[in-house]
Amino acid sequence: MKKVTLPKLKAKCQLVFNEYIRLRDKDMPCISCSQPKPYKQAGHFYPVQGFDGLRFNEDNCHGECPGCNGFDDMHLLKYKDNLIRRVGFMKFRILNYKAEDYKKNGYKWSRTEILGLIEYYKQKIKELK
Repeated sequence: MKKVTLPKLKAKCQLVFNEYIRLRDKDMPCISCSQPKPYKQAGHFYPVQGFDGLRFNEDNCHGECPGCNGFDDMHLLKYKDNLIRRVGFMKFRILNYKAEDYKKNGYKWSRTEILGLIEYYKQKIKELK
């Protein structure tokens, strides 16, 4: 049996994690524009590109409407304000610290870690459904 590559595992984990975020935030407004949008994407405050170590961090990812997540360059200003309201100032500071650390030192996901996250978020999805 062929071993699944780490990039494919990360992609699978991203799908499961994003589904969890959408379910978790389904009744909340868009993190950026504060509008009640029926469909939300899993929008990262610190983008996956450049901050891979934060891609599965629940404080870094929230339900965001497609317009804000994909097309509005200014969305991060409003995202930041609403993020602090949602997670609190201390968690926001910790998130900033982790972002600085990952940017400086990088982060390498392990297969075991990714497989564990896939199972963890599958379970959290079941609990929300």
